[in-house]
Amino acid sequence: MTLTQEEVVANLEDSTGWSLDDENFIKKEFTLPSFGKAVAFVNEIARLAADRDHHPQITIDHKKVTLRLYTMDVGGLTQKDFESAYAFDYTSSKYVS
Repeated sequence: MTLTQEEVVANLEDSTGWSLDDENFIKKEFTLPSFGKAVAFVNEIARLAADRDHHPQITIDHKKVTLRLYTMDVGGLTQKDFESAYAFDYTSSKYVS
């Protein structure tokens, strides 16, 4: 079930650094200390996403990794997006200095 605009805003207020992107996605940029750490972080995100069966759009640009989340099968943002965002934030603490 897609979240209402109010639910999206409340979830964003509870998040760290995630923002609404194009009204359909939530997005966050992570800056890693090196390209190698960025790739390792992306590999860990890929593993988590596969385990959760919820896959973000991932862009890697040298030391910057951008994650975008959206639940395609329902056509909007769901709690699954925010749960994944929190999991990815937790994981980032191992890689971001």
